[in-house]
Amino acid sequence: MKAIRLAGMAFIVAACLGGFRAAAADEACGPIGDLGFVCGPANSEDLVQVPGTTWIVAGGMAGGAAETRGGLHLIDSVDKFSTILFPDGNPRVLWDRATYGDCPGPPDLAKFSAQGLDLRSGTGSTSTLYVVNHGGRQSIELFSLDTKQSEPAVVWIGCVVMPAHTWPHSVAPFPDGGMVITSTYDHGDPSYSEKLADGADTGAVYEWHPHQGFTLVPGSQLSGNKGIEVSRDGQWIYIAAWGNKAAVRLGRGEGASGKRDVLPAGFLVDNLRWGSDGQLIVTGQNAAAAEVLSCFQSVAPRCTQPWRIDRWDTRAMTLRPVASKPGNSEFGGATVGLQMGADMFVGTFRGDRIAYFSLK
Repeated sequence: MKAIRLAGMAFIVAACLGGFRAAAADEACGPIGDLGFVCGPANSEDLVQVPGTTWIVAGGMAGGAAETRGGLHLIDSVDKFSTILFPDGNPRVLWDRATYGDCPGPPDLAKFSAQGLDLRSGTGSTSTLYVVNHGGRQSIELFSLDTKQSEPAVVWIGCVVMPAHTWPHSVAPFPDGGMVITSTYDHGDPSYSEKLADGADTGAVYEWHPHQGFTLVPGSQLSGNKGIEVSRDGQWIYIAAWGNKAAVRLGRGEGASGKRDVLPAGFLVDNLRWGSDGQLIVTGQNAAAAEVLSCFQSVAPRCTQPWRIDRWDTRAMTLRPVASKPGNSEFGGATVGLQMGADMFVGTFRGDRIAYFSLK
């Protein structure tokens, strides 16, 4: 079956995203101190490496400046340039109705807003890309990502619409096609900001499997559940508890289900990514929750709060500092760190660039 193309808004959205390759050297955002920048990607709150390549997929959330549209960006981690991955001028659909039959259809391209990301390796050159979408619906959008060509390409294959009142942030897949998703708060609760600032429980983790639907993960109720990863054997879930300023290890396997270990971090833990050493890279804002929320809810084109990156030894339950930055007028409010060789790439929930620095 051939993929069909999404028509209508695709070209408009790609144009608003700036559907062109943009090298950092061509933009007015030169390096500041030890930080270099990949210029152009807007609000890239999460980053993930394409397996077996030097490519990065970056999310793009709508918000901030009025003209900012959401989408997915493709980053060359070697040459430090970006291009549009989705929706480009030729977005394609190959709906897997057998797995995602409850999905109401492809996303609204004019509203698409990508936040949390993850990838599950498949066979050959194909992987499955999981994307948290806030545009038009609260959902996980699924894409088949192929690396056969010189640049990776994606085809939309389905979606999973989240339960009512949830606000998904991050997703992590299981090998069997299931997944776990964090919900940061009830988006129908007018007092969610105050509860997050106070460290009150606002969110949880939901587990989903094809033809089974959602279940609430026992012991996952925390303050501002954000980043999430799972152990290779699927027996442990690792959660960023933003409002608690903590990293949480939650048992999933037989005999350990609901067992919870909380590791205080001292900063607003946002996203988690596996590092090359088998430890989790923990990134977040080193600021007051109310300050970060105020900027997130504003129309500011950039948020500039200080930020921090640690490494989390999930067995010893210890954190080791990697970097602590004050933030500046050009970049701040970091949300994710992704190690690519000797470089650490850093995303933000509000800004017009992705930062990177050397780990040497």
